Amino acid sequence: MPLSILLTPEEEALLEAASRQSARSQSDLVRQSVRELCQRLLEQAGSTPYELGQDLFGAGHLADAPTDPAKRDIWESLHAKHRRLG
Repeated sequence: MPLSILLTPEEEALLEAASRQSARSQSDLVRQSVRELCQRLLEQAGSTPYELGQDLFGAGHLADAPTDPAKRDIWESLHAKHRRLG
């Protein structure tokens, strides 16, 4: 199905450079890009914010208690409060 799009000069230059470097047609690159973007958006549509950033949150362990006495008191108070809620 034919589709016309308008590209900025920068986008056109990027597409031309990528086409030359990859030895693929511009149409092929655009089709692949649209396919990959749409698949990613559809996968993310049903995801929760936690699932989207899960790889950024670490291994899921709690932080160690601070060594500074003042900070440790605050940490223990918060730890006790949230332990009661959970």
